[in-house]
Amino acid sequence: MNRLCKHVGLLLLAACLIGNLYADDSVFIGDGDIGALKLFDSQGNRLDPTSENASKIGVGWIIQNPDTPILIITPRGTINVYEDSLLITGNLSSQTSDLYLVSGKATFNTNAAEYGVLTVSTPVSRHRLEGDGEMLVITTEDEESVTAFSGKVSSYNALTGFTRTIRPFDKLFMQEQSARPEPIEIGYYLTYATYPDMMLAKQIVQDLSKPIIAPTPLAPKAKSAELVIDQRQVEKVVTVPLAEPVTSLTVARQEPYIPQEVQVISVEVKKIPVPEKVRTITSKIIKAPSSRIIVTIRPMVPEIPSAVQVTTMVAVPPIISAAKVVSEKDEAAIVQQTSETQLLDVSIPLDVQPELTVAALNEQLDLAFTIPIESKQSEELEQAVVAQETASEPSVTSSSASISTTSLFTSSEASRLQGSFGIVADYRFQFDETNSDAMSHRLTLKPFYAKGPFSISLQSYVQTQDFATFASNTNPLPSSTLARISYAFSFLDQLRIGYSTSGFYLTLDHNRSLVSDMASFTAAQFGQSDKLVLQNQIIAGPFTLITAFDDLYLANLLANRAQFGSSILHFTPSRGYPLTIALGGLAKVENSPAWSVDLYPLLSFRFPIINTRTTRFSAIVQAHGYLPVYPVIDADQFIDTSLATFFPNYSLGAGFSVKRNQFNAKILASVNDGKNHNLLVNDFAYTGIDTTYASAFDILADIRYEGANFETKAVFNIPLTNTFAIANLTGGHNADYSQLSLGIKIKKFAFGLGLANFGLFATLQDVVAGSSPVTDVFGGTYATSYLYAGYDFGVLNLMAKAAYSASATAYTVPVVSVTARIQLDKAF
Repeated sequence: MNRLCKHVGLLLLAACLIGNLYADDSVFIGDGDIGALKLFDSQGNRLDPTSENASKIGVGWIIQNPDTPILIITPRGTINVYEDSLLITGNLSSQTSDLYLVSGKATFNTNAAEYGVLTVSTPVSRHRLEGDGEMLVITTEDEESVTAFSGKVSSYNALTGFTRTIRPFDKLFMQEQSARPEPIEIGYYLTYATYPDMMLAKQIVQDLSKPIIAPTPLAPKAKSAELVIDQRQVEKVVTVPLAEPVTSLTVARQEPYIPQEVQVISVEVKKIPVPEKVRTITSKIIKAPSSRIIVTIRPMVPEIPSAVQVTTMVAVPPIISAAKVVSEKDEAAIVQQTSETQLLDVSIPLDVQPELTVAALNEQLDLAFTIPIESKQSEELEQAVVAQETASEPSVTSSSASISTTSLFTSSEASRLQGSFGIVADYRFQFDETNSDAMSHRLTLKPFYAKGPFSISLQSYVQTQDFATFASNTNPLPSSTLARISYAFSFLDQLRIGYSTSGFYLTLDHNRSLVSDMASFTAAQFGQSDKLVLQNQIIAGPFTLITAFDDLYLANLLANRAQFGSSILHFTPSRGYPLTIALGGLAKVENSPAWSVDLYPLLSFRFPIINTRTTRFSAIVQAHGYLPVYPVIDADQFIDTSLATFFPNYSLGAGFSVKRNQFNAKILASVNDGKNHNLLVNDFAYTGIDTTYASAFDILADIRYEGANFETKAVFNIPLTNTFAIANLTGGHNADYSQLSLGIKIKKFAFGLGLANFGLFATLQDVVAGSSPVTDVFGGTYATSYLYAGYDFGVLNLMAKAAYSASATAYTVPVVSVTARIQLDKAF
């Protein structure tokens, strides 16, 4: 029986230990539009407001939600941060959690199972919530207050130096020096409480509103007794004669002894030297990113005087030879006294609240504000007390306390709320040796408007070669439906609705910015693009849907060539292990000679191995197949049960991805069969060249660095056959794909170059052997390249470019162009 009890006890102990090991101490967003959130880590780096980044919120992170309230779930409880608030987090998981509310208002609720202390600091106050409870803290230009809904709440006012205890359903205004907590209404509680309880509210209000009734006095009672007078008998009077009469009387006078008056009594006591305490802690980030948002904290002019004079009457005995005064911190004081003027000089040096200056720079973010830090002496302000007394008058003690407040000014918010409109004029001169040395002139006008989450830019151009005949995108009006759709979009240069961090984001632009590392269908964008790319991102909790279509101008479909679209749904759990699952696919639409639509379904997994604030290293597993859906759905191309592998067309890959700040890299090795392989979409796929190939293995390396002044991309894909030889395209050319690009910006000067090839290694061998010219590396049927240089003069921008365009025809000469751009705009 004893052995059984021991075994059961050990099992219970192990279960408790395992439960503690796997206790959930994560932080996540429970409610609100996470896309509208501004999130900065402790180093000042701005992060995308995703559920993954929100789960990493730690000490020193900056949270700002300018638009909508956000509910933050922590291991200690919940934080309901209202709009237009700025919050700096401290330790959110320990028993002594602390936060700093720079501006705005927030409701803090602690769990019933926790019995620690939650400290919330503002620029002028500090509030403590012990155990289970809830409080509302407001710190704005108009109001500084704290409201207790439940629990034990105490508030320290740095302006007055007072600490007050606040009962439930009481509100204290901090800006009033002699303020007292005032009761609140039930509606106020129901508005700001995170989880309001109507029954609890009514009970507390009823208890607090019970009148105080004095006890009824008892009726007076008196005890009476009969008065008895004792009548005594009078004795007889006997007269006795005096003794001998007094003949003489002597009176002696004795005076008291008065000592000689003390002329001077002087006691001199020197102050004990105390080392100067550290008053300011400064933390700065020396290296700032390229683009910055400047946020400056400036002192406000206080409504009360900068010094508060306090007068206290202290009674002092008339004669003191020496005295010693000890403050609450056991620091010695000094007393001096003379017979003429009794002078009491008391000096009590106390600490000023320390100041912490935080300078965090990222995307032009500079923050500098004052944060009160809790310490043993932070409950008191610096004081200086001097008292004077006389023998007959009480002494007067005066003290002064310096008071300062801060306010927040965000330049990035001001610019974001501002808008602009204007017009851009482009003139391009082009010399095209591939078109019989044609020289063309093109003038394009682009009016634009931008404000907040919306921006749009329209365009219209006119082009001529001889200044006798002109072509424009305004006429003629096409007749076919597809051409009319292209005609309508030809007047659109750019459109944006929302931000890339918003819940809904739609953009029509010439750059592809939404890229997923969960798929390997598309090569990196090569140089400047003439295509109008449609991109849409929808974020709903742990789900993210990214949809893209390569060109709304429909130039390739009108030329009977293929175009591509994709849609991928990502799922990452809000808590626990951040495994990401992606489900979607690539669609190939072609009109050559009849309409056809082919799908490449995708299933992908990402397993984070290192997942820190600045670095993410993950393992990736992906699989995609092939399914024709138009004009006929051929399911046997996707799954064929007559085959041993069930999939006649497939690609199964595994590899690793790395992301650190602006650096991204991915290495993927895959096993292929049939029509599936990597990089189905590249610049050569739009030229009408058949870029399909049959390979057994693919090795893909994709390395990118995208900074503000420097960017580079390198993509290599090597397809191998079963004999480990490089696979060939359908036309017989080597199918290995390589792409290199470089862009540099030095102040106002810009420079860039790029090179993309099929069969680069074989082409280089032919050039070295002398069987092919050097130009085959830069241009031809399977090669494209570009080189540009530009200078920005402010309003005027000049750029010269030479390019070997991707084309089914093997051109040996480049297309040279010079572009001048003038932009006129006005902010409002």
